[in-house]
This record gives sequence, C-alpha cells and structure tokens, in this order.
Amino acid sequence: MASLPAEDSDAVIAAVRRRLQRFAEDPQRLPRRPQLLPHLLSTLNDDDASSRDIASVIARDPTLAATLLKLANSALYRSHGAAVESLDRAVAMVGVDGLRHLVAVALMQPVMRVEGGVFGRLPDLIWDHTQRTALIAADAARAGGREEVFAAQLLALLQGLGAIVVVQALRDAVAAQAGGFPDAGSMGHVLHRWSPRIGRAVAREWGLSERVMQALDEQGADATHAMSPLARALAMAAPEASAVMDGVAEANAA
Repeated sequence: MASLPAEDSDAVIAAVRRRLQRFAEDPQRLPRRPQLLPHLLSTLNDDDASSRDIASVIARDPTLAATLLKLANSALYRSHGAAVESLDRAVAMVGVDGLRHLVAVALMQPVMRVEGGVFGRLPDLIWDHTQRTALIAADAARAGGREEVFAAQLLALLQGLGAIVVVQALRDAVAAQAGGFPDAGSMGHVLHRWSPRIGRAVAREWGLSERVMQALDEQGADATHAMSPLARALAMAAPEASAVMDGVAEANAA
C-alpha cells in the first residue's frame, strides 16, 4: 500500500485523532481491566508478601500462570539453561522483584493482543519495545524503592497499551481510506502524543493511582528535567529501548 497524498494523509490523521478522543472519553471503548489486577497489585506492593504468596494468587488464573511461564522462558527474561516448568521454579529463578515485573507483563499481554493487518509486525514490535522500556524504567527507578520500581514498570506497560490502541485506530482509519498510508512522520507523531494519553485514560478507568496518571500526563513535557522522577524514568527509558532494538535488528541483519 502506497503513501497517501498530503491532503488525504492529513484527513486520515484527523480521523484517527477523533477516534482516539472518543476512546479517551468513553470507558466502554477502553481495554478492560484484567480481573486479578486489584488483588495482584495489593499483593505485589505488600513488602511482607512472599514469592509464594504472589505465586498462589497467580495460580488462581491458569491463563495468567501459563503466560507467566512462557515469559519466564523467553529470550528476554530467561537467564539459565534449564526450562522453567512451574510457578515455584519461576519464583525461585527471578526472585520477588523479578516476579513483580513478570506478573505485570503477563497481566497486560492478553490485553495488548491485536492483529497487525496492514501494519504487519508493528503490534509485536510495540510489545517488544514496551517490555524493554519497562525493564529499563524499573532499573532507573530502583533508587526510589520497590514501590517506585513497580510503578515505573506499570507506567511503561500502560503507555504501551495506549500505543496498541493508537495502532488500532490507525489501522481502522487506513482501512476506511483504502488508498494508502499517511506519511511516517505523521503516524509517529500520533503515536508519540496519544500513547500516554490513552494510557492515562486506561489508568483512570482501572482505578490506578493519581501519581501514575500524573506521570503519564507529564510525558507531553518538552524537557525531562521538568518531570517528576517517575515520569522521567519512563521518558528516558523509551528512547533507550528503541536504541537497543535497533542494535538487535542490526546484529540480526549482519
């Protein structure tokens, strides 16, 4: 599919913005909150909760447990040769802090699913970027303690979820146009500006903290020094994750 003329490209982008505004304002259009999220959040943020406590909550949802094991065995997270075949082993391998991250990612993964359609592998690339951003943001927030680390991970996942919604809106608008794609710069701008906004709308609908919503609001700031530490961790992690992915792509192409 070819690029659209400038006038048609602008019309498609305008339609995408209108669609995203409706998403942001109508809770029924937003991704549904994972059923176990409130219980898991309280357990994950409880300093007295053991890895066994967390694993017992996960075990209540076979799909979540299976997703967690799949993630623990993926190239991004697996650090040992032997396959991880049980929740107890996953817990032993990654520890409580690592488990917090894996659980957050596993919770979001089903919500993040979307067919690429005309955008091919873009949703998969966004999911890969989201996971890497969450890891980097968590590391940047580590000095603030366990709760700050988990909040940074959650921020990255929410922004990634917002990006998936943006891609859905772009896909639908392009399909309606049936003549080509908007220019890459315009699509990139929409993704950059709307992903945190949709992520914030999701955070609001899911009943997450004001601090999380504020950090997503701050992603629109022009300079990172004006951001809160939590927002800054996300803003600096995203381009670093992109650089890592570019490096991986270049190594694979060599």
